[in-house]
Amino acid sequence: MSWQLWVLISVVAVALIVFLASRMRRAQHVFDDITQVERPAPAAPTDELARRRSHRVAHDPGRHRRHG
Repeated sequence: MSWQLWVLISVVAVALIVFLASRMRRAQHVFDDITQVERPAPAAPTDELARRRSHRVAHDPGRHRRHG
């Protein structure tokens, strides 16, 4: 009976190690995709705030903001 418990523990441990290794492999692929250097920079602003700000500045050239 004792050896069956050890077999069960070892099977669970192996399954856990395989699961964690697969998750770490996936995490490595995601990290490599994020840190890829040769990716081109976006040509235009993609967020809504930047797009509206550039639209407003382009259509109102007489307005100047002064700070201080």
